[in-house]
Order: sequence, then structure tokens, then C-alpha cells
Amino acid sequence: MKTSPKSERPAPSRRLDNFGRTSSESFPISTLIKSRFFSAPKLWPADERHVRRPGWTELFYDLVFAAAISQLSTPLEGDYSLHGVLHYAFLLALIFLAWLGYTNFSTQFAVDDVVQRALIVAQVFFVAVMAANATGPFSSRDAAGFGAAYGGVRAVLALQYARVIGLPRTRSVVIRRIGWLVAAAVVWTASALLPAPHRYVAWCLAFLMDIASSWPPLRGTIVLPPGAAHFPERFGLLTIILLGEFIASVMRGIESQMGWSLLAASAAVLSLALGFALWSCYSDGATGWETRHMRTNKHVVQLRIWIALHFLLFLGIGILGVGARHGIALPSGGSFGATEQRLICFAGAGTMLVIIGIAATSERHISPRNSWVWLAQVAIAVFVLSLGPLASRIIATALLLVLFFCFVGQTALLLVNQRTHRHMAEI
Repeated sequence: MKTSPKSERPAPSRRLDNFGRTSSESFPISTLIKSRFFSAPKLWPADERHVRRPGWTELFYDLVFAAAISQLSTPLEGDYSLHGVLHYAFLLALIFLAWLGYTNFSTQFAVDDVVQRALIVAQVFFVAVMAANATGPFSSRDAAGFGAAYGGVRAVLALQYARVIGLPRTRSVVIRRIGWLVAAAVVWTASALLPAPHRYVAWCLAFLMDIASSWPPLRGTIVLPPGAAHFPERFGLLTIILLGEFIASVMRGIESQMGWSLLAASAAVLSLALGFALWSCYSDGATGWETRHMRTNKHVVQLRIWIALHFLLFLGIGILGVGARHGIALPSGGSFGATEQRLICFAGAGTMLVIIGIAATSERHISPRNSWVWLAQVAIAVFVLSLGPLASRIIATALLLVLFFCFVGQTALLLVNQRTHRHMAEI
């Protein structure tokens, strides 16, 4: 028996939630809260791991390291000598390893919940403590606090890895990394209780443990590779942070100028131009940000060389930045001291050689031809190094001008090599 349309009861409407599911399919509020605040860690999918970009949490994390690196340059400005450089290099190495540890983790595992952010806040706190204790000599209580705070950073990183230990694909690699991190954290923290001579031995032991945890076996890196695009971008961002500290050093040099002459203004302008030339040489010339896939053991070895060269690049940028500040603060027409000139020339030549190495690991520079390009770059570096003993014969402004043109010339040579490689690839 048919009924009239008016007597038919309409079917209940299906209400959709914000996720496109019907109400019967929607998660309970408690489940939604749990998934948002306590999510299960997982590996980044291959298609996402190699194309994702740095997130806001990572950018905030990098800003904390910007403050820490800025603090490191304070003692170097007061002791611009070989001793001061060695002090700066050791502390910078620990800052770099602290940054590298979390960067590796964040490019490999996808986890963003309350627990993870709490662990990041804990790491940020320990990095801030490191920065606050970075100005004293190694024999001081401040240096002991620096080492203990670094041990805290490694302990927090071990907790982050402990959260992903249940992933079967990477369990063996993660367990090994946790073991080294915990051992290093214990030694770093305990070293704060030791007197100065014995503390240095503990630091050396803990530092070797950190190197072991940062360099897993070749197979482990292939099984658990960093993000092919994300990882180099993070290094590019840290390079910008170091160059930002370079510019800050130039600004402090400008503040210390009592009067402005043509040579003093030229030194300031050339120092800023030198910072830009450094970035252009790294980014445009050496393509340090290039995507890097881990398919073979050769790729892993190249990546490790690339990482080590970046630390040397950061060291060179820091030394050059403080040197530029000293050059600006000199009286008009003044020259660097003998030690200052040698350090600046050594840092400039070393940075050029490091950029050559970074370029050599890039696929954009693989070419059987153009051997003259590499020889010409080495010749430029040797020329800069030869200026070191000529402190009394070259004014500071002239040396900054020479360094600027040398980095511009190296950038031009690397661009020529890239063009040749592209031409050969098209044939």
C-alpha cells in the first residue's frame, strides 16, 4: 500500500564532523584529546620525509641556539688569540652536537604532542644554561656548569629516542643510540664534580662517546636516513644564524667607533659585504643546501664529510666575524696585530677550503672537466694565507677588501663549474 509523500517520515540527516565523518564514526572527545596531546611516534613516510620543510617548533629551537652562539663570541672578542680560538672551538663543537642531535631526530621521526614539546622545552632550558656558563675559562665553575648542562641536553635526547624504541624497523639503531647518549650524559654531568685537571679527561671521554652516538654505522644511516631536503635546509638555517652573529659583531664594531672617517666607514661596509659574500659563496656557489639522498655507503660517507665541513665553516665564520669587529674598531688607517692578522687570514683561507669541500660533495659539481676551477680556488686560499705574516704592511680595510674579492672570485668559479656540469648533463 502506497502512502502519500506527506505521511512518509524523512530519513534522519547524517551530520558530518570537522573530519568529514558521520557522527557515528566520530571519535569521542577523550580520544581526540588523547591523540592530540599524546600521539604515538612514527617514522616520517618516505614521500614526506624527503619533501617536508622546517616547522615552527624547529625554527623556535634554532633561535635558542642563535642566542647561545652569540654568547660564545663574548670571550673570543676579549681573547682574540690561538688560546681564545681553541676555547671557542670546543664550546662551539658542543653547541653544534646538541643542535645536530635534535635535528637528526626531528628529520627522522614524526612526533608532535605535549610530551615531545615538554622535552623540547627541557632541552631549551639546558641550552640556555649552557649559554649562561659559556664565558668563563675551562677551570672555572661556569665551565663545569656548561658541561653539566650539556649532559642534560643529551639525557633529554635519550628520552626522546626512548619514545620511538617500539618501532620495529629502527629498534636496533635506536637502542644503540640511547646507550651512547645515556653514557655520555652521565659522564658529562659527573664531570662537574671533578677538579679541573681530571675534568678535562672526563670531557674527552664524554666527547668521544658523543661522536660515536652522532656517527652510527653506515647501514644504520641507510636504514634511518635524515630527511633528504629537510636536513640540508636545517643546516642552511644554522648557517644563516652564524652569519647573523657575524653581522652582529660588525654592528658592535660600528658602535665602538668614536669617529667616522672614510677608511672607518669603508671597513664597516666591507665587513657587511664580506658577510654577504660568504653566504653567496656557500648558497649559490657550493649549493650547500642541496637535497641529499642516502642510497649507498658512498652517500653516507659524503654526508658525514659534509656535516664535519659545516662545523668548520661555522668556526671560520665566527672567527672572521670577531676579526671584522676588531678591524672596524681600529683607528683610521690602522693595521691588525700580528696574531690577529694570522688568525683572520687562516680563518679566511680555511673557510675557502671548507667551501671547496662542501661543493665537492654536491652532485651539481661532479664533472671530470674544469680541474682548473678547483686549482684556482686552492690558489686563492693559499694567497689569502700568505697575507698572514704581512700585518704591519697592510691596513685592516685593505685586508677586508681583499677577502671580499677573494670570496666573490670563488663564487664565480663555482658558478662556472655548475654551468659546465649542467651543459654536460644535457648532452
